[in-house]
Amino acid sequence: MKKQSIKKITLTRLLQVFVVAMLVIVSIGTLSYRMFFEFIVENKIISISEIVQAGLTSHMKAGIMDKRDYFLREISSVYDIESIKIIRSDAVMEQFGASASFEKKLNNNLRMILDKKEAYFQWNNKNNRLEAIVPYIANSQGVLNCLECHHVADGEVLGAVDISINTQSYQDFLFRNNYIIATVLLVFALVIILNMFHVIERYIRKPLSRIIDDGKKAYESSQDIQSDVYESQEFEDVVQNINKFNQNIIEKEKELLAKNVELRMLNEEIESTLKETLFAMGQMEEIRSLETKRHTQRVAILSALIAKDYGLDRQKIKLIELASPLHDIGKIGITDAVLNKPAPLSDEEFTLMKTHPGLGYEMLRHSQRAILQVAASIAYEHHERYDGTGYPQGLKAEEITVFARIVAIVDVIDALLSQRVYKDIWPLEKVIELLKEEKGKHFDPKIVDVVLENIDEYALIIRNLSQEI
Repeated sequence: MKKQSIKKITLTRLLQVFVVAMLVIVSIGTLSYRMFFEFIVENKIISISEIVQAGLTSHMKAGIMDKRDYFLREISSVYDIESIKIIRSDAVMEQFGASASFEKKLNNNLRMILDKKEAYFQWNNKNNRLEAIVPYIANSQGVLNCLECHHVADGEVLGAVDISINTQSYQDFLFRNNYIIATVLLVFALVIILNMFHVIERYIRKPLSRIIDDGKKAYESSQDIQSDVYESQEFEDVVQNINKFNQNIIEKEKELLAKNVELRMLNEEIESTLKETLFAMGQMEEIRSLETKRHTQRVAILSALIAKDYGLDRQKIKLIELASPLHDIGKIGITDAVLNKPAPLSDEEFTLMKTHPGLGYEMLRHSQRAILQVAASIAYEHHERYDGTGYPQGLKAEEITVFARIVAIVDVIDALLSQRVYKDIWPLEKVIELLKEEKGKHFDPKIVDVVLENIDEYALIIRNLSQEI
């Protein structure tokens, strides 16, 4: 799954916060809008009713009540009022009677409103209209002393002002303000997001990218990262930690390199010791034999060369070089009389001689090391023949390990090209003729081809490493 960038994560989180904040603001605004709107309009109507009441009282004291219609029309036009009606209480009508102009007849519902002595508001949201009835309470205090004209008690309701007003203009005003507030909030949010992007780009993303490159370069050059190029304390701390980490890694690499050198030297020493030990073991048999001086060394060298020319990998070449000296280790169990007899062996003596592969195998087969396992198979199989007529198991073709097939031909050509107590050195031409005759019989045909192709080189090695040199 592809991971998101810091910018995308930040934008997602900011948008989530912004959306939630806007929802909260809109919810609060929606809930408070009605209350706020009603509060403004109702207070406006109360203010108008107070002006109307003051005007009517002034007209009454001036004795020009017949002129009040002009006053009420002017008030209506100035404040965009649909209608203004005057409601007289029962007490006032008893004193002055009813007046038809700009008055609203009193009924039981209106009496109930007047008895409460509180402003009454009736909202008609469908038509954007508000009707308010604001009681006019008798008051003997102040300049407008109602009791001078009205024969009522202080605090008694004289009547009410009935005002109808269209609220559309007020709603439009509030909506415009809300749009402005929403626009300001949106611009503010965008400024915050852009500023946050700038902060992330400058103080987080770029320093992160840079610190990765600087860390790689510092590691490759074995030098510390310069922390003064990073502006924030957190990245400076990161740089210090990276420097400490790099220094620790470099120190560990030096220690590891030194240990590897020591290990390589130790392995070389172990391999050299193992090679010498195996070679010494092979020479144990050679020492007892009077006709096979340096035979072990020649077998090891020739076996490795043929294995290489045959196409075996480096590991197998190394295995056959180290293991082949033990191919005749089983001859340790053969008596000197048979082992060093200067004449052809009798049937009984040859039968005894043929036991040395099994003896060698029993000596080596118990080890779990690859070299000794290969040595055991060579010791056991190097007298097998490709056509299955060899001994001791009668194996044939690929049943014989490639190591034993190589050592088998090396053992023969070294014997033929070396001086023995019971024979002279064969001419090279005669050896070549024998190899061709035994191709596919005694020896692996492919190995014979390799030997014939390089026979001059192999013969030279045998001469240079023969007993007489």
